[in-house]
Amino acid sequence: MSGKVIISAVSLILVVGVAIGVVVAVRKNGEDPEVQTQQRNLRIMCQNVQDQKLCHETLSSVRGADAADPKAYIAATVKAATDNVIKAFNMSERLTTEYGKENGAKMALNDCKDLMQFALDSLDLSTKCVHDSNIQAVHDQTADMRNWLSAVISYRQACMEGFDDANDGEKKIKEQFHVQSLDSVQKVTAVALDIVTGLSDILQQFNLKFDVKPASRRLLNSEVTVDDQGYPSWISASDRKLLAKMQRKNWRANIRPNAVVAKDGSGQFKTIQAALAAYPKGNKGRYVIYVKAGVYDEYITVPKNAVNILMYGDGPGKTIVTGRKNGAAGVKTMQTATFGTQFNYHRSQLFYFI
Repeated sequence: MSGKVIISAVSLILVVGVAIGVVVAVRKNGEDPEVQTQQRNLRIMCQNVQDQKLCHETLSSVRGADAADPKAYIAATVKAATDNVIKAFNMSERLTTEYGKENGAKMALNDCKDLMQFALDSLDLSTKCVHDSNIQAVHDQTADMRNWLSAVISYRQACMEGFDDANDGEKKIKEQFHVQSLDSVQKVTAVALDIVTGLSDILQQFNLKFDVKPASRRLLNSEVTVDDQGYPSWISASDRKLLAKMQRKNWRANIRPNAVVAKDGSGQFKTIQAALAAYPKGNKGRYVIYVKAGVYDEYITVPKNAVNILMYGDGPGKTIVTGRKNGAAGVKTMQTATFGTQFNYHRSQLFYFI
């Protein structure tokens, strides 16, 4: 009796073993439909990417129902790029604490922190584009997404160029920053950029039925349409009227500024930067700043939230903005601009200085 029990138990084990072997064999041979679909879609998404291995690693987290949605893969690459930029931002803060006593290194790291914040702003726009739109709308905005992703790579490059290779200390920090963080920012963002660039071909292979003609951005050129006053077609009617006023004799008397800057104290502000800092939150329409005659020894940065600004003075040689920062004095290139602006990629930002 005991012999029969032993034989039955062995048989059961053999049957179970065979069943497990069959399941393993099926999955090993790639015959599982879900796995097969995912692998096929990964090949499609990564077909135009230079770093194939990194592309597959980055997109391998997309599974289940999402594996059939090209938007899910784009979202995954943008998230991976964002995670790497956040890591670089945090590392710049940590390195600043470690090497804060070295002035050159501290300035370079502070610049990197600002640049990584700009990169996060660009990636945030890409994230919103993917999450808030259907795949047709995402495709139609690929030109914008290419600009945003390219900007991230440019910010990373500008960060690297801020370190002085002739200085052993800065060179060491640069290499550490590159190996532990910035190299990944470059590579992962390049994967996202390659995918977005080839999105038209990708969507065709996903058999999605809508217009997948390559998206393009309308750029100004010598043949752009102008009105009877010679203004480009993209200038709004209100701006045409404003610029027309400025062509007239004594035009300054016809312009009502929102803010007046005067070094002698006769205006609302004594510095240009103070006038910019007072830019009202949520302002709609053009914001006009008049800078009275005088020499303004200051470094001006127009913040990205201050859009649609028109700034004018009393003419060349009268209203002067000056500064003396330079590389020879140990100031990093990014901080030497006397007059700079932080671009807002999401809102129209027209800026004039007359």
